[in-house]
Amino acid sequence: MPKVVINGSEFEVPEGTNVLEACLTNGIKLEHFCYHRYLPVDGNCRTCMVEIETPRGPMLTIGCNTKVAEGMVVHTTSEKAERAQKSALEFLLLDHPLDCPICDKAGECKLQDHYMDFGQYDHRRIVPRYFKEGKVQDAGDHIVLDSERCVLCTRCIRFLDNVPGSSELGIIRRGHEAKITTFPGKTISNDYSGNITDVCPVGALTLKEFRFKQRVWFLKKAKSVCQSCARGCTITVEHNRNRVYRYMPRENKALNRVWMCDDGRFAFTRLEDNRLKTPLLKGLEARFDSAASALEELLRTTDPSQIGAIVCGSSSLETMFTVKKLFSQMGSSNYAVFVPTADGKGDDILKLPSHASNENGARLLGMPTDAEGIAKKAASGEIKVLIVVESDLLGSSDKAKFEGIRKAANLIVLAQKADETAKAASIALPIRNFVETNGSYVNATSLLQAARQAYEPENGDRVLPPALLVGEMANVLGFDGFRFQDPVFLFDWMAKETPELNGYRFSTIPDTGIQLSLAPIGPAPFQNMKVDFNVFPEQQGAKV
Repeated sequence: MPKVVINGSEFEVPEGTNVLEACLTNGIKLEHFCYHRYLPVDGNCRTCMVEIETPRGPMLTIGCNTKVAEGMVVHTTSEKAERAQKSALEFLLLDHPLDCPICDKAGECKLQDHYMDFGQYDHRRIVPRYFKEGKVQDAGDHIVLDSERCVLCTRCIRFLDNVPGSSELGIIRRGHEAKITTFPGKTISNDYSGNITDVCPVGALTLKEFRFKQRVWFLKKAKSVCQSCARGCTITVEHNRNRVYRYMPRENKALNRVWMCDDGRFAFTRLEDNRLKTPLLKGLEARFDSAASALEELLRTTDPSQIGAIVCGSSSLETMFTVKKLFSQMGSSNYAVFVPTADGKGDDILKLPSHASNENGARLLGMPTDAEGIAKKAASGEIKVLIVVESDLLGSSDKAKFEGIRKAANLIVLAQKADETAKAASIALPIRNFVETNGSYVNATSLLQAARQAYEPENGDRVLPPALLVGEMANVLGFDGFRFQDPVFLFDWMAKETPELNGYRFSTIPDTGIQLSLAPIGPAPFQNMKVDFNVFPEQQGAKV
């Protein structure tokens, strides 16, 4: 690997690394707007100017489009380099509107950040500002375009050209009148449109779903896993006061890079829809203590061999493991994971047809998937108590296969929402969703990831994670060792009994996950397309 000297310090970087990445990955700040490590280099903003020593003397060049060579000497803080950086920034701000107090990008705006880090020059303009037309344009299903804020970095154009390939945006006019706009009669309408608001360094492109909803400095962040399909993209849940305001893709070079589909991005808008907040006894709201007493009485008076369970294919590993362990101790095989028909829309980028985000996790644990067979046993009376965990069997596209559970002598449902299955239950108990608890998931390409708790729900002492509620049922049935304060302890127990997970702990799962040797059940992301345009150090996750 070539060695480069930057500001007097020597670094070793991978072959093909550009000067800008060499600086950023080694903790050296260097201004940049148009460069994005997962997009082709454009080099139009000129803010990443550096001074390089050459045989002909010092030379100014842009860091993003200059590859590191052996023995190269680079200066980012020399007088010439800083003057060039500051001048480029001054031109970008020349016609930029000063509406930071009302701009949704405030607090995470690169223009603000770079002015404070590299600007702070004396204002020199002596002619009126030129304000571009096109304020608050409805540019698509999810996108609002404010052309006057645009710095023409072309990140959005390059994303639409190279990832979804839909190319809805372009630049019109020339010089200081140039601006971003959609093509005539065309709106930004593709399955990945939300990503252009992530790559936009200013407030020119914003999401309708987030616009004026919350200031970013109030948001707390929890590292999590998308639940919309079996891809399991690496995301961040951003929330405040027990309300989720947005899901954001989190960088994972081995999986989704820094992208996510709109289905996953906007799933947070449905998180609290039709939420089950109090228990139901035969469809009627009941007190928590009444429901607990009814459940305890039912379990104590039922032979364990006549109890069955169906677990959702999107339930966490901890939930699946608890069910498996409970039925193992009962000496029963009357349990299965429900994997719904893969009827979603898939593509060659990220989206997969299967909605079961942890189907591969079920395979890892050796869980049976004949949920229809368990339902038939309940309908025939062979199973007297059927426990359904996080699965709306009667509201899914496969509901015809499960209509028989309405005939079950006793139907216990652990549900996040007051769905069709919960309404049909003898006893329905509210449980936490995935942002309200800790859990782990294995995606279609066998990447194990941790979804970490964002916040405590309302009635958090009564509304439990599904894994812990199943553990409480095990305790009622007379089986010890199932009571834990948090599902993370269940993972540590599971890791000891699952060969593939031996040596891992929940607390040490890397942010980018652990690649298991388990055979994949789906294709790798970004099939037949180039998405890695720049060289930078790989993210590492060590086994502990």
